[in-house]
Amino acid sequence: MTLACLPLTFLVSGRRSVASLKESTMLYNLAPRMNIRGSFKQLRFPTPCHTPLVRRFTSSQRKMGSVNSAIPEGVKLPTIKLDTTLAELYRRASPKNANIRLGLVFCGVNSGLDLSPEFPRNTKYLYQDSPFNTVPRQELTTDNVDLQKSLAMKYLSLIPQRDAFISGKAPVILFNVDQTPEQIEHDRREAEATISVLDPTQRPELVFCPGPASIPMEEYGIDRIAYKIVADGLQNYPLTHDLDTHWFLNSKAALALSGLPTPRCEIIEATGFAPDASTCCQICTTDKGELVFIPAKCTGDRGVWLKEQTERVVKVIEQRSVPFVLKNQQTFGGAGTWVVSTEQQKQDLLKDMSSEDGALRKLLSQVTKSNQHLKPGSIIISDLVKNPIGDYGVTFIATESGEGIFLAASEQMIDGNNAWIGSTINYAHQDSLREKFGPLMERTAKLVAEHGYFGPVGIDILETKTPGQTDSHTGEQTAYHIVDLNVRTSGSLSLPLLSGHFSSRGLSCASSFSVTVKGTRKEFIEKWREEFEAGKMFILRWYEDLEANESIADVVVGAEDEKSLQKQMKKVRDTTEEVTF
Repeated sequence: MTLACLPLTFLVSGRRSVASLKESTMLYNLAPRMNIRGSFKQLRFPTPCHTPLVRRFTSSQRKMGSVNSAIPEGVKLPTIKLDTTLAELYRRASPKNANIRLGLVFCGVNSGLDLSPEFPRNTKYLYQDSPFNTVPRQELTTDNVDLQKSLAMKYLSLIPQRDAFISGKAPVILFNVDQTPEQIEHDRREAEATISVLDPTQRPELVFCPGPASIPMEEYGIDRIAYKIVADGLQNYPLTHDLDTHWFLNSKAALALSGLPTPRCEIIEATGFAPDASTCCQICTTDKGELVFIPAKCTGDRGVWLKEQTERVVKVIEQRSVPFVLKNQQTFGGAGTWVVSTEQQKQDLLKDMSSEDGALRKLLSQVTKSNQHLKPGSIIISDLVKNPIGDYGVTFIATESGEGIFLAASEQMIDGNNAWIGSTINYAHQDSLREKFGPLMERTAKLVAEHGYFGPVGIDILETKTPGQTDSHTGEQTAYHIVDLNVRTSGSLSLPLLSGHFSSRGLSCASSFSVTVKGTRKEFIEKWREEFEAGKMFILRWYEDLEANESIADVVVGAEDEKSLQKQMKKVRDTTEEVTF
């Protein structure tokens, strides 16, 4: 890899493709202020879906008869009792809405490819995930069945399962990978098996439907929807938060404008937007295969506009001294980040930004009249944090009154060679970490509440030995630099809610991480039977690709101390393939 980025992998037809993963030293942007405020909108929502197949598998609130087939005979898994749940935390965050029945949507989205016929790609709220940035534009098509299926498995099942596990008594809406009876049953079976280990009083109600247009609001008495990522298809539902505002809060502009301590950065903003394909050249009006992106051979106004915007970005990169970090405006899963440390890496980046299949062409192609006010085509260049000595992920709940409910701070794990091997939680350290990061948490909670948001928030913090080693654009001198702001559930959110489970077993440390496994859930549990039965290991999410006989999963592992945890994690990883979302 030429851009000094860690690998991000996703499953493509039984193979692993490599893309950019969030580097611990990534920094963010400085963007013009946008006057966007949150609001609660009571909107009319679509008629609930009444398709017989969907109704047949809509709810998981019945005896989970098929779950036993996922557990080896004779294995007795302990019941997992969470310290609290998302449903309970939402009620604490907004007491005046405590009696509102929330439906929770945790799926991911894609702006380059439909996830299914019923779940179209986002065209207004753009996200640059790993496939968007790295897969050639000609392959981002529904004809690429393997890629479409792999993304649907990840975004419609794996990501929602992880958050559903900690949701508690609330309806969690999941969307099927496709609408064949076999696939619908497989989606349901995988999700139900994952939550079956939970205390019955904390199991969510899994509600399955084809896509965002057919969420059965009335049928399940859902008053409003709380969501993780903005999907275009949610625009006609009653929501806890305004979509424009939530998209903005998770953009790089929001952190830069927050007044929070974050490193210096520069934004290159797209001017205007690409004209409509129907009014452009003959190539744009006839080439059906490239309508998602501006064709490389476009001879009309779209091609001219794209060339002008690309040259502006390239010129700024050429003038920038290394090292620096370049980021897309709106990403998730750690994608869209390039850490450039050498002149050669800078030249490689310039080549990528100028190429026909580069991330920049694909991003700019999707700036339209309907989304230009969000500034989705912005590119951010920022300083690198100098000599960080600590890397933390702080998770908390922001209340509607602007207070923060601290959940935990995860810590970076370092091996004997000072190499990063994962993020973990040490329950014994939480009191001191709460004291260390409490002030930043409170400032962030106040910020998001001012925009009408309440719910889960995550901030990534790099600690430096000397305050001000990386200058904040606000002029604040601090040793704690916020390099990422996630106004949504984070990947490590389950760990603080499992404190009681692990501590009661004498386990003070825990970690969750993703793996690729050859075989089934049942075989994996049998292999690690002792750890599963002791409550030292369990599955947070699992999805088996039946055609490839391969599964992607998140496992949670607990141990007595950090050394024991590293040892146990290594044992698991040595028998699986590592994968990061």
